[in-house]
Amino acid sequence: MFKTVKRNLFYFVVFSFILITPGFARISQESVKRALTHDVYDSWRSINGPQISVDGKWILYLETPQKDDAELVILNPDQNIEYRHVVGYSGEGTNAERAANPRITYNSSHVVFLISATKAEVDSAKKTKKDNKKNDKSKPTKKLAIMNLADGAVAVIDSVKNFNLPEDEAGWLAYLKEASKKKENKEEKNEEENVPGEKVESEKEKKDEKKKDYGTQLVLQSLSDTAKTVFESVLDYRFTKNGKYLLYIISSKEKPEIDGIYSHAPGDTSSMPLLTGKGNYKGWEFDKKETRMAFFTDRDDYESKIPIFSIYGWNVGEKQAKIWVSHGVTREIPAGMAVSEKSNLSFSVDGKVLMLGIKAIPDTAKKDDEEETAKFDLWHWNDPYPQPQQKKMASRVRDDAWESIYFVDSKKFVKLADEEIPDVRLSRDGKMAYAINPWPYTKRVSWEGTYNDVYEIDPKTGERTLAKQELFGSASPSPNSKYLYWFEDHNWFVYDVRTNVTTNITGKLNVRFDQEDWDTPQPSRPYGIAGWTDNDRTILVYDRYDIWEINPDGSNAHTITEDFGRKNNLSFRYIDLDPDEVTINPNKTILLQTTNVETMASGFYRDQVNGNALPVKLLMADKSFGRRPFKAKHADRFLFTRSSFDEFPELWISDLEFQNMTKLTNLGKQMEPFIWGKAELRNFLSADGKPLKGILITPENFDSNQKYPLMVYIYETLHEGLHRYSNPSPGTSVNPAYYVSNGYVMWLPDIVYDTGYPGKDALKCVLPGIQLLINEGFIDQKRIGIQGHSWGGYQISYMITQTNIFAAAEAGAPVSNMVSAYGGIRWGTGMVRQFQYERTQSRLGASLWDVPMRYLQNSPIFWADKVQTPLLMIHNDDDGAVPWYQGIEYIMALRRLGKEAYLFNYTGEDHGLRKRINQEDWTIRMQEFFDHHLKGAPAPSWMTDGIKAWEREDVKGN
Repeated sequence: MFKTVKRNLFYFVVFSFILITPGFARISQESVKRALTHDVYDSWRSINGPQISVDGKWILYLETPQKDDAELVILNPDQNIEYRHVVGYSGEGTNAERAANPRITYNSSHVVFLISATKAEVDSAKKTKKDNKKNDKSKPTKKLAIMNLADGAVAVIDSVKNFNLPEDEAGWLAYLKEASKKKENKEEKNEEENVPGEKVESEKEKKDEKKKDYGTQLVLQSLSDTAKTVFESVLDYRFTKNGKYLLYIISSKEKPEIDGIYSHAPGDTSSMPLLTGKGNYKGWEFDKKETRMAFFTDRDDYESKIPIFSIYGWNVGEKQAKIWVSHGVTREIPAGMAVSEKSNLSFSVDGKVLMLGIKAIPDTAKKDDEEETAKFDLWHWNDPYPQPQQKKMASRVRDDAWESIYFVDSKKFVKLADEEIPDVRLSRDGKMAYAINPWPYTKRVSWEGTYNDVYEIDPKTGERTLAKQELFGSASPSPNSKYLYWFEDHNWFVYDVRTNVTTNITGKLNVRFDQEDWDTPQPSRPYGIAGWTDNDRTILVYDRYDIWEINPDGSNAHTITEDFGRKNNLSFRYIDLDPDEVTINPNKTILLQTTNVETMASGFYRDQVNGNALPVKLLMADKSFGRRPFKAKHADRFLFTRSSFDEFPELWISDLEFQNMTKLTNLGKQMEPFIWGKAELRNFLSADGKPLKGILITPENFDSNQKYPLMVYIYETLHEGLHRYSNPSPGTSVNPAYYVSNGYVMWLPDIVYDTGYPGKDALKCVLPGIQLLINEGFIDQKRIGIQGHSWGGYQISYMITQTNIFAAAEAGAPVSNMVSAYGGIRWGTGMVRQFQYERTQSRLGASLWDVPMRYLQNSPIFWADKVQTPLLMIHNDDDGAVPWYQGIEYIMALRRLGKEAYLFNYTGEDHGLRKRINQEDWTIRMQEFFDHHLKGAPAPSWMTDGIKAWEREDVKGN
């Protein structure tokens, strides 16, 4: 009895202590949390590809781990139903969303998706390939899954390439099967060895045989009773939107005479051949209302050495397709030219005008005995583009065709494009053609940017009218083809097609329509355009805050948001909820994405173009609504995401007023075992007194009385990412979630620039922000690191030549020598880099010959002897943006000077790391580097001893 009393008394005292110690529960909870480690990345899941059914009742999305099997999740929140199904491996560069391609049927009865190989199957296939001495080219085929939403039952069909559903009708599914393995293996065997009884083609026969793709089995299946109709040798297929017809192309190796395009009405017992005969059929296109279809075929000339294509058209519902445009039939086609099957077909919205391309008929003369000739590139001073850029453009230029149009009812053909104006576009209604022509200014692209001449073209005659000469940028047509419009010299201009008059519609307004914080020596860009109201009545354009409605002649300019944005630091932007609507109905309620430009709070308001009422607030929060709301097509329900640095971007649904919001997912539970962080916006001044913002991220167990190591990450302006969620993951740059979880404080300051000295501008912005944090007492000024990639890497490479504030720095793919880089090539595009230094990111403002000292003064290489900060770099040998010799120049200079520096080259990688294994390796090495210099961790062997080439088995010597 006495013992029991003592025990109870003990428990009472302990319990009382807990009750009177409010922080005890919090401390206990935090104590069980642990820091993020690199081994959490692979299984960390994200939400991808969310969809909402047309009736708003069903939601689907993919839960995608970084390196494991992805799951398709289907929810009915009203009935509290959840179905799940594995759809395949999501690692190593695969895109699970694209591979699965999930679709909800129009009547919400089924979900159809593809299943790829699982991680176990992928690993097994790798092992088999490695163990097999022969090169095993076989790959696991996809499977088709049909889930019945009534009970979640899933039917699986093997060996399926792809599937299709009618967009606006339910009840039917079509899917294309893979080629038979048995047939494939037999063909491969006959190619490899002489099989008795089998004909073996001679080399000449193989060479002369036309290249042709052959079809496989197409299955049309009823989703109500699973009845199936099978079509053989199908190469391509599609439903009309209303599901009334299934169109398919047959390409048969065994029976080439049945090649052609066929129409099948689901439920019928037979198909209707629209056009048949040996040949190729491709490029089919419908008008918007699907009353007509056009396609390419070489059927009429297939036996020629290089067959010429024609265009056939089909009026939907008729028995046969008819020839529309063809060499030898269409008299208006210039001599020596024919339809180009590599051009795109497109109809005007009413289906009366077809746009196509024509090209010169290829020369069939064959040179059998070509002598070997010298191979070289000629870099000509007067070429429109440098040789590397020409090579990038070669295929496109060779395939370019002269745009032409065909009036279907009158059978009239008009050629619109030629050598002088090679690129012509057709307005959506077919009433106007126009051209954005850069060719007179192509050389200037290399150092200034893109200039164009803008032409308005009469599609009936081909007559051209120059609307604007030497425009920096581009122009667009209004939806109903009454106007062309563009942005130039800080203002919006509208060109009236009927009168050929151009009007500056914003020049007299006392606000700026170009981006107010623009800081490159290049014409500033606009805030953008919301769209046009019905019948091209007015145009809606943005300033920094509000939406302006302006007549095309510049009159009656006013804000539809009643200046409410400017008065309240709110930026309003129109959300297009209906992709089928090309204009904005001025009498309908519109949804506005809204951001407080000072606090970065965001949300939604509603408004109307007509009327004088103020915008109505629906929702505002210190969150990011990063994925714009998806509206159910036939229901008043939104699907969207909400997040912040410490809130996972979960899926939510709500009504159209955002009053009844429901969270659908709970992937944020992944965060619960780990120490996370909190992000806040801080204001500070640059050394020049310019007001700036930065993002401060502190651990959730932050103690202002402690001294923390600081990790600074830079690029340009970053504060707009205040509420961005950071998935723990490997990559090219530091991961905020990982570093904060592991005891660092992170600082992401904005950087603004004048013209001429970007390195010094970076110093003026970065150092005051750091000093602000040091003065607050929680940063150890001897343990400050900095990291940035590309432009951020350049700025770091420069800053460490001017300051010793950093204990360690990482500079990814940095430019170190602006003199040698100026004339270098961006190998990804083939462009010369001059434009970047003069007019864009480097902001030097003039050529190397005009301001040579700027190039020297801004180049870290010339100040390398001043570096006292340990430097880690990554610069890969296949970098298509910054030539990797820039990293080599810097490491060689620092090596000569005896400075601590390291350069990683992940062979074959581009500007940023793409291969997962390289991302994982680099992430760990960067963490080891910073932990050593900022946290006193032991230096790894690669830092103390290096890794010699002869120590690596993958390196082969001469």
